[in-house]
Amino acid sequence: MTTSSNIAGFPFFEIEFDALGLPVSATQTESLIAWCRQIGATDLFFLAHGFRCDAADATDLYTGLLTTLAANLARPEFATSAGMKLAIIGVYWPSQPHRESYGGTTQPVDTAFAELRSAMPAGALDDAERLLYPAANNRSARDQFVESVLRAVDTGHDDPAEGLPLLHECSGSDLLERLSPPAIDFGGRIDAIPVIAPILGGIGTFLNFMSWAAMKRLAGAVGTNGLAETVIACQDQLNKTRIHLVGHSLGGRLQAACCKALAAADRPPVDSLSLLEAAFSHYGFSPDAGSGQPGFFRDVVERRIVRGPIISTFSKKDSVVGTAYAVASRLAHDNLQAIGDASDTYGGIGHNGAQRTSESTFTPLHEAGLPYQLQPGIVTCLDGSSGLISGHGDIVNPHVTYAISEAITWNARHKPD
Repeated sequence: MTTSSNIAGFPFFEIEFDALGLPVSATQTESLIAWCRQIGATDLFFLAHGFRCDAADATDLYTGLLTTLAANLARPEFATSAGMKLAIIGVYWPSQPHRESYGGTTQPVDTAFAELRSAMPAGALDDAERLLYPAANNRSARDQFVESVLRAVDTGHDDPAEGLPLLHECSGSDLLERLSPPAIDFGGRIDAIPVIAPILGGIGTFLNFMSWAAMKRLAGAVGTNGLAETVIACQDQLNKTRIHLVGHSLGGRLQAACCKALAAADRPPVDSLSLLEAAFSHYGFSPDAGSGQPGFFRDVVERRIVRGPIISTFSKKDSVVGTAYAVASRLAHDNLQAIGDASDTYGGIGHNGAQRTSESTFTPLHEAGLPYQLQPGIVTCLDGSSGLISGHGDIVNPHVTYAISEAITWNARHKPD
């Protein structure tokens, strides 16, 4: 990839990362920096997509978001930031599908396994593939199947607040049986998981959850290993250029991981962080995500790695983020009426906002044109549940991009260079 173009009037540069989270081209960062100098960029806007996006899908998402962003930045209230030369850097990474439900037929199980395998290194699931259908009829094979998949996917470095460690707390056969009850109505908010052949349904649900875990790991690797190094190079070589990080869904996780890596490296702060229906724990920024342990991304807030505002949209109508965390809640035997909500131990920030975080504030998402009182170092959680965010993918509308406009112009408007 590594090409430049124009989207919605913005200069646009594509960067791409592989399944290890590393740049696909050794010269991509050098080319990016040379391009930024050539166009005279004052602000770099790193934009990351989530799951279910191939390159064309990601470009469509970026085009929709940048089109409404451009219209908002032309409003009179942003006139004081008119001197900004915004360069958009589109981040592309190999995300995979995530399904909200699985039936118990062989086709969904085949599909679930193929999707997980596509997110893993070659050969990592060969043992599990041989056990896939024996697991439907034999308890010992179920145990071996689950153990094989967990060995391939679980690195032991995942966020405990997102439930992966729960999968080690019982045998594989018990785990699959617990994931194979009759369909559950999650309060009308989250799709029930239909089961035709119970164990096959449990296998499909388990594989889907593991695909989610593999994608979370990859998004974190891209943010930590790939994008953070790119941002560091831009800080070192374009030292007067402001940097803004924006991510949707697992792209929000990617950007949070980038910030965490910058904090660990004791780097200067970036200028803003915009999380759009982000897919990570709603305790991610908390000093106590449970058992006295800090949230996985606590350093982002505590070490003030964002100079300006942090915004985080969320919506009760985002059933995708709720569903992604429902399996962990079900394994923990949490109250089913609370699955996905703020009281759920394993809830997501894109569904509930930042919980147990004193450095956060909650406010309704506004109609475009109504200002916010954004503050540096504070996570402003914007509730779109009234209908301004109708679902997980509804983030290109002008109400969301108005909030992004406020975040990315905050330093230019309040601390002009």
